[in-house]
Amino acid sequence: MSFLIKQVVNKSPKDIVVLAAVRSPVTRAKKGGLAHMYPEELLYQVVKGGLEKAKVDPKHVDEVTVGTVLQTLGGQKNSAVAIKSIGFPVSTTINTVNRQCSSSAQAVTYTANSIRSEDYGFGIAAGVESMTFDYFPHRGIPTRTSQSLLNNIANDEARNVLMPMGITSENVAKKYGISRKDQDEFAFNSHQKAAKATESGHFLKEIIPIKARSTEEGELDVEIIKDDGIRANISIEKLNSLKPAFTEDGFTTAGNASQISDGASCVILTTREKAEELSLKPIARYISASVAGVPSDLMGVGPAFAVPQLLKKLQLESKDIDVWELNEAFASQSLYVVNQLGINIKKVNPHGGAIALGHPLGATGARCIATLLNGLDAANGELGVVSMCTSTGQGYAGLFVKE
Repeated sequence: MSFLIKQVVNKSPKDIVVLAAVRSPVTRAKKGGLAHMYPEELLYQVVKGGLEKAKVDPKHVDEVTVGTVLQTLGGQKNSAVAIKSIGFPVSTTINTVNRQCSSSAQAVTYTANSIRSEDYGFGIAAGVESMTFDYFPHRGIPTRTSQSLLNNIANDEARNVLMPMGITSENVAKKYGISRKDQDEFAFNSHQKAAKATESGHFLKEIIPIKARSTEEGELDVEIIKDDGIRANISIEKLNSLKPAFTEDGFTTAGNASQISDGASCVILTTREKAEELSLKPIARYISASVAGVPSDLMGVGPAFAVPQLLKKLQLESKDIDVWELNEAFASQSLYVVNQLGINIKKVNPHGGAIALGHPLGATGARCIATLLNGLDAANGELGVVSMCTSTGQGYAGLFVKE
């Protein structure tokens, strides 16, 4: 182990430690097992389950920060209903954050930095998205923004913020020569890895089973324990046969893009000294994160800029990382990032990614963290990176060390 890696992994009482990183099953919007659940119901069960898994008394938690993208009721009230229902004291504050697809990862960073600066001592970073409830009602409705600004003031970069995400995928594929064949093969491998992980029971270590309803107005009469978007029997030939979803001559299809999904996630954080004081066992340590800006019409390249910023700051190299959790927004951008960073594809999403598992926007960042820590444990690894692109042209990357 190099001296620089030792500096990263050496323990200190002031370390920001992870006590639990959990998620719900991720299921297909409208058709999946969580489609009849409201976002606050998902968030309630996952945060409650995380507390129970880590054996944390809610009275110790100073703040809960929830990453969410599409949430109604002003964005805050759904989350507040969920958190207050768990039984936190009124002194526990609630915050929401929206950095698009990295919202709950950003919630982890905000929580960790607040603890590090001693704003408070114990926090939860969570994420939730019911795309069934908060995405589909708006499909096909034109984006409402200032037409006067767009016509008279906004530059191309500002106008491209409104570009459909699928078009940004096509832009990346065209600009960087990412072939349809390679994208379909990447998607196929994502499903194969996720199917194997599900069959072996690997994901059960990170999933909080959800009590759900099987009908719109019914009782909570079923338990959902598995992701339901994984296509174990998908073939390369079937993926090759799918029509482009966004342009007639494009490469991005329903098979090589992330799925529209429902889900929730939760990461519990404090300092090492606080954990020891309360006889709580850390499972990992948060080290640092970086956010990079990129052209909004090529938003998928974001991780290729955020990761080098992060590694340079910590004086690490790509070869030092044992497992990479790269959110698979699209196969096009995932392949570009892997190729650009020169990382070993075998270390990337070893148990599948969002193409197979799904992408419930605000929940995805912390979902990736839960999957990363579970994956590090399975691989007997130590250092892991979570990274993702976000619409409007950004990339997020965070480093974690397994205890």
